[in-house]
Amino acid sequence: MESNPTHPDPDDARATLAMADEARGRLTAGLRLPPGFLVVFAAAVAVQLGTAAYGIAAQTVAGLAVVLAGLAVFLGGSALLLHRFSQVNGVRVDGLVSQIVLAAGASASLVYLGALAAGIWAAFASRWWLVVLAAVVGGVGCALGTRHWWRTYQHEPAAHARGASPRVLALLAVVACVGFAVLLVVG
Repeated sequence: MESNPTHPDPDDARATLAMADEARGRLTAGLRLPPGFLVVFAAAVAVQLGTAAYGIAAQTVAGLAVVLAGLAVFLGGSALLLHRFSQVNGVRVDGLVSQIVLAAGASASLVYLGALAAGIWAAFASRWWLVVLAAVVGGVGCALGTRHWWRTYQHEPAAHARGASPRVLALLAVVACVGFAVLLVVG
């Protein structure tokens, strides 16, 4: 018995890919950020920035405890937001995880680093109102950066869907915590 190998029709492949693109477009268009998402994110970032500035300036064990408490608030808030997003939409978007945990967008990263530097300077100068202002500006800036990324993602999901892997995120978090603890203890 001889079998006839069948060759796939290129038109069928194109049609299948077109249908997959349409399905991805429908899914992406239906995704929504949960109510209050950006407000909670801005608040979590602001708390983390403010506590980091205070703890670095304090250079004490109590300062380290404040920094870790702020980090816990940020990570807890981030986990809650990502869980809520998953509940509302039934999916997870890796790029959103990177945006939330790493402030991966260029503008969000610059705003975060600028706010952290300003907050640390203000804390060393004991200008606490400026620490609060820098933290709030940093939180709002990161939230706006996330909103910008979200809108860009919805227009081009394939280009923006990828994010850092959970292992890379966990490793970066551990390295950051250890490095920060060393800076506080040695500094």
